[in-house]
Amino acid sequence: MKIVFAGTPDFATEHLKMVIGSHHEISCVLTQPDRKSGRGKKVKFSPVKELALHKNIPVFQPANLREEDTLNMLKKLEPDLVLVVAYGLLIPKKILDIPKHGCINVHASILPKWRGASPMEYCLLNGDKKSGVSYMQMSEGLDEGPVFQIHECGIEIQDNLRILEEKLIGLSEKNLCEFLNLIESESIEAKNQNDNEASFAPKITKEMLQIDWAEDAKKIISKINAFYSKYGAYFLLGDKRIKIHKAREYKHVPNLKPGHIESNDDGMIIFCKSGSAILIEDIQMEGKNIVSGQEFISAYRDIIEDNK
Repeated sequence: MKIVFAGTPDFATEHLKMVIGSHHEISCVLTQPDRKSGRGKKVKFSPVKELALHKNIPVFQPANLREEDTLNMLKKLEPDLVLVVAYGLLIPKKILDIPKHGCINVHASILPKWRGASPMEYCLLNGDKKSGVSYMQMSEGLDEGPVFQIHECGIEIQDNLRILEEKLIGLSEKNLCEFLNLIESESIEAKNQNDNEASFAPKITKEMLQIDWAEDAKKIISKINAFYSKYGAYFLLGDKRIKIHKAREYKHVPNLKPGHIESNDDGMIIFCKSGSAILIEDIQMEGKNIVSGQEFISAYRDIIEDNK
């Protein structure tokens, strides 16, 4: 098949590698426009663009897909399929109707659960026991189209956003190319979703990243895991922003004030709701490197004491 691939982040890049390694032809790649990032505001290419350029695949970066130039370009390519993986832009009906097999989305959840931009994050925030990838026919509604296949994996208590993403990539490594072959041979049918069972995963906001110590330890651990690396769950110590990268629930603790910080032979402990607590494993003062909880206590004992 002639495939147009649309995607932007690392999760999409890994899927692009799978298609490159198949017998299918990639006519071009669509990815979001370059962004300025970092202190120097340097222009940064998306991971998908970097891979496509390395493989000499044409790259197009429209600000939106409603421009006539983009529409005409896609029509001229006459793709059999547009494969969408974490692209980040809505696909209008005029484009959905161009390919022979329509547009198919690789969605990082067990649909109809967690429709939207942040399915992996909400899955972890919610404490779900399993996740998966859904291969679905795209429609005008947000992740509402009929589903061809769902492949599932379990979620362990220590799994963070990076680990879950790797698990879902692993599912596609086993299944995506064979699925594309079934689409090519028109030997697979999609089933409609049950809209009554739908839940939604909108974009993550900055306000969601701050830890509320009045919540119980399990919920705080879920937040730390959901926002691992890409965002960083944080709390304020005085006027300093502290990111927690890894922690686990700590049992058998006294019922102290939520947010109270203590240390013992096990390390750095922060108390939460109803006598629950977490043991800090990896933590980061703003502008500094990631350290262990014990190293943090030693380095910032004065700041901790001043804010008790």
